[in-house]
Amino acid sequence: MEIRSFTELGAPKVTDGRTIEGYAIVFNKESRVMYDTEKQRAFIEIIESGAVTEELLRNCDIKAVLEHDKRRLLARCNRGSGTLSLEIDEYGLKYRFSAPNTADGDFAIEMIKRGDIFGSSFAYYANDKDARKVSYSKKGGLLVRTVHTIDRISDVSPVSDPAFYGTDVTVRSIDDIERELNGEEEYITNINNLEKLI
Repeated sequence: MEIRSFTELGAPKVTDGRTIEGYAIVFNKESRVMYDTEKQRAFIEIIESGAVTEELLRNCDIKAVLEHDKRRLLARCNRGSGTLSLEIDEYGLKYRFSAPNTADGDFAIEMIKRGDIFGSSFAYYANDKDARKVSYSKKGGLLVRTVHTIDRISDVSPVSDPAFYGTDVTVRSIDDIERELNGEEEYITNINNLEKLI
């Protein structure tokens, strides 16, 4: 699973009393620079508008949780139905739910209203071994990861630290991809052949 965050583009808001809404995913926007701290590699990510589909949403069990903590459940959309509403539009994947009358629900409302929680985040998986789903290129010396298809979304989350961008999956192949894009391996001549590397 990988985690991505959005601030001003996807910031959560409290509307209509206890309704919380925001954008978990913003399409076609470059992320901030993300780092693989172990290998000291940097990359930018873009999630294309077609990466999320209605079919994907109908096939996932997606939870709205605080700070990606599964113990702090706020709402849920299990296979397309439940207390979490998800809507795809030209801007991104919008989420909406009525905060539960629980300590976490009350906490979320208060922290969002105060501006202490000001980002939206989501956890997802995309198969970066399949170049039709994830492709790589270079821009201004940085590696650019473009996600064409997301395979699974596990949660959407209002977060207090949206400046953090974490990854557990793609960092394993960034070193190889950068080497190939820099021409250190002779058999790669086209970015479309990157699936051979990862």
